[in-house]
Amino acid sequence: MLAGIAVLAAACTDEKSPLAPTAIAAPTPPVPVPPLPTTVPGVLAISMPIDPGDAATTAFGIAPFGYHAADHAADGHPGWDIEYRPGGIVRAAAAGTIQSVLDDPLTPGRFTVQIEHVVGTHFYRTIYTNLATLTSADIAVDEVVAAGQPLGTAGTFGTVGSFAIHFQLDDLEFHREGLSNPKAVSPESFLSVPARSIFNTLWSRAAFSHELVEPFATNPRELSFPASRTWTRAGGDGPAGIRFTRPSARAVEYNYALLAESGTVIESGTVAINVTARPYPLIALTSPTEVRLGLYDIVSNEMRLSLALPGAPRANDLNGASVYRTPR
Repeated sequence: MLAGIAVLAAACTDEKSPLAPTAIAAPTPPVPVPPLPTTVPGVLAISMPIDPGDAATTAFGIAPFGYHAADHAADGHPGWDIEYRPGGIVRAAAAGTIQSVLDDPLTPGRFTVQIEHVVGTHFYRTIYTNLATLTSADIAVDEVVAAGQPLGTAGTFGTVGSFAIHFQLDDLEFHREGLSNPKAVSPESFLSVPARSIFNTLWSRAAFSHELVEPFATNPRELSFPASRTWTRAGGDGPAGIRFTRPSARAVEYNYALLAESGTVIESGTVAINVTARPYPLIALTSPTEVRLGLYDIVSNEMRLSLALPGAPRANDLNGASVYRTPR
């Protein structure tokens, strides 16, 4: 599942859109952690299944819970995809008992490990797919594993040469009608304090192709299309707002609309991005008459965007970028 899609900022020279005064963005407000999906006592605390030194951002870094792509068009992504360096070790997110070791259903020669975790009378399961190797013969059904114990190494993933796993948390006391993986819940609310620190660092580097509309680590699995999200200027000289719209869950194309302070559309067109570009993804906004080239970075509710004037070259960095924010 891939990465990034971005946004605009920079002065519009159209007479309908006068230059905005430079504004300094206020400190980024914290994004509230989604509430736990259940009121049943017994909450599992989990670690990240990756060491910080094993992380990579060749393709996306982390692809979040709930986002919609061609392979999750109807039900939303039921876990996190986490990118690893080649040879990176996949670790158990919590102590438990191995429930199954299976051939990966999507990739021949790969493995899926499922671990059961019991907190009081509350049952959970963590799932690790696309393991290229298992670390030892002890990774077998009914074996007890410790939190952080190596399970195996991450396998190649997608078409860009990255290595990654799908990591999923199932709360077996919870059920969502009408969706595949009905027990799946976002890992975000269950992270321990040390795990959240690691996650925040990794998440700040992630870039995936659904961020313009589904930018959070935990997005709703239920989403109607066409789906739109509005980003409002919090600092810088760009237009007052920008709205991105995705026509369908299977569409890779997005449309955009630049907004005046009143909410009036002052420009519209199509969006092209390159999320694997580094250090920042590339964006191009194409209206019927002009193209604006830019760089962007999105972390949850905040986007930084450096957008050139029509016909001008793309900026080299995000110094002086406009800041946009969106509500959860």
